[in-house]
Amino acid sequence: MSAIEAGGRQLHLYMVKDPEQTATLVLVLPSGLAENWEDIERRHRRWCEDNGLRPLWTAPQLDPVESGHLSAYPSLEGSRARRAAVGSGLLRRIALFHTVTAFYRVQCWDDGDSWKIDARTAHPRARWHDQLLQRLCHPRWGLPMHVAHRFCHCAEPDTFYQWNHTCAFYFAGHTTCDDDPIYLRVHASPEGHDYNRQIATLRQVGAPEDWMARAFPQQAVQHHDQHHQAERLR
Repeated sequence: MSAIEAGGRQLHLYMVKDPEQTATLVLVLPSGLAENWEDIERRHRRWCEDNGLRPLWTAPQLDPVESGHLSAYPSLEGSRARRAAVGSGLLRRIALFHTVTAFYRVQCWDDGDSWKIDARTAHPRARWHDQLLQRLCHPRWGLPMHVAHRFCHCAEPDTFYQWNHTCAFYFAGHTTCDDDPIYLRVHASPEGHDYNRQIATLRQVGAPEDWMARAFPQQAVQHHDQHHQAERLR
């Protein structure tokens, strides 16, 4: 990241590696939030300073510690370029994670060797993860990779829910010998689980009702609405 520009409801993130490689990412706040990006940036900067941390997101260049780390591990540059290409491909397909799945939360991070994606669903079965896999690996529109290892029992008719039931998928690239550029985990949830906090947060940020109906069991949404109505009548 080479520059951050916070303005009202939009946050612009800029990356410039050389004149031939530039990128811009724009993050827009949902209408349900009262804060703007300047407020959020100011609050996070204050938190860093109060906890003895030095904010670096507006620094014009790497600090000595970061530069020293890259110099000590030169092989990181090559692997970073490979991971950056995969990360860019994931970012361009980010809409798949809320249009063809039933995930209510998705986390993604670069662990140094591959991209880890951790998704949670409010259903006892990890519904629709196969649709996501098909689109991520589509021969024309997907990433240049395939599912190399699959650990999933959702499709078995007699499989019952167990705590920490997780489906795991390891991807491998078509043109490289480097395994697992992406590792996806999908965590299922037990029936009757209370999702009041998650539903309230998603409603606050303007989540569409049709998406909410797909992401959460009907009884979970009804329970939240009844609880919310009872709180308002007190």
